[in-house]
Amino acid sequence: MSVPSGPSTSGRDLLVIGLGTEHRGDDRCGLDVVRSLPGGLPEGVRVVEGPGEATALLELWSGSDRVIVVDAVRSGSLPGTVHRLDAGPNGLPSRLGATSTHGLSLADAIELARSLGRLPRRVTVLGIEVADLGPREGLTGPVADAVGRVRAILLEEIGVAVPGAPGD
Repeated sequence: MSVPSGPSTSGRDLLVIGLGTEHRGDDRCGLDVVRSLPGGLPEGVRVVEGPGEATALLELWSGSDRVIVVDAVRSGSLPGTVHRLDAGPNGLPSRLGATSTHGLSLADAIELARSLGRLPRRVTVLGIEVADLGPREGLTGPVADAVGRVRAILLEEIGVAVPGAPGD
């Protein structure tokens, strides 16, 4: 799936949240993406590792204008496929399966926030199609490759030059 870039935030009130479970194989991909981001990002950009429970996202993104969530997804696409989804008025597509081991998925948390009037103005989900969610260390090859691609997408969104990108 092609991942078009969105408008640059120019570092204005952006929260980037990486979700995942440390020792559940590919489920940790969101954590690996945010951990790979460089320090010294523009003012107004916050990067955090998300909570294990999806409902805690409501508090985490409270007061944020724009949020980008990086998480593992299962839709039946090839492992390593990157999905860019807008959680706007129609919510997330039902074809994306939850990878949460907790009560609510990311899609459920978004809909709960919407119903409570606590959804940020813009929520984008960068989902990485996963292969192995079993208890293991590290990512499978295709998912590890996707981490680098999502990192580049995030840096472009934030307005940080990506080494090796056209024009560099």
